[in-house]
Amino acid sequence: MIDSEHLVLRKLKFSDIDDLVEQGNDYDVHYYGFFLMKYPFTKEEAVLVVKEEDHVKNLKRFGIELKDAPVLHSCQNQESSPARGKIIGVTDLYNINLKSRKLKVGYWIGKNYRRKGYANEAVKKVIKYAFANYDIDEIIATTLTDNDPSMNLLVKNGFVRGKILKNDRFFEGKYMDSVQFVLKRK
Repeated sequence: MIDSEHLVLRKLKFSDIDDLVEQGNDYDVHYYGFFLMKYPFTKEEAVLVVKEEDHVKNLKRFGIELKDAPVLHSCQNQESSPARGKIIGVTDLYNINLKSRKLKVGYWIGKNYRRKGYANEAVKKVIKYAFANYDIDEIIATTLTDNDPSMNLLVKNGFVRGKILKNDRFFEGKYMDSVQFVLKRK
């Protein structure tokens, strides 16, 4: 588990399935998501997303959970520990290759939670986690060339724009170009 100001990054659970379906059932997540979530995104697909980390070598998946305001106990008029909220997205460390000392990062945030800084907060924390927990020298992120918000987020987090990957993805009957970003260990 990784804790930040507004978020908790943690292993997905079956109790997160409804949140995953709600947040992932968005055409933009389908379009920009590199692990190619189906659209519409069903409960059956969400179950596979929850189970995948247990079956795929070199994958570390975190649900992005939004923290809620602290809960007040009426009898004590004091704050207890913060109530935990819903899953608003997912971030993955994948293709973890300790021989080449590299891994890849991916992320998505549900539509109603975009442009609030949550993706940036999650990416900052997962990058720190990756460098602290894996013997790697670089993290690679790939995004479609028309995904300006994601490219801006990566640059904001120290990634350097790399090569264009021509015809990298076949989607809905056409080839699309991607761009790679690289963050090297300091």
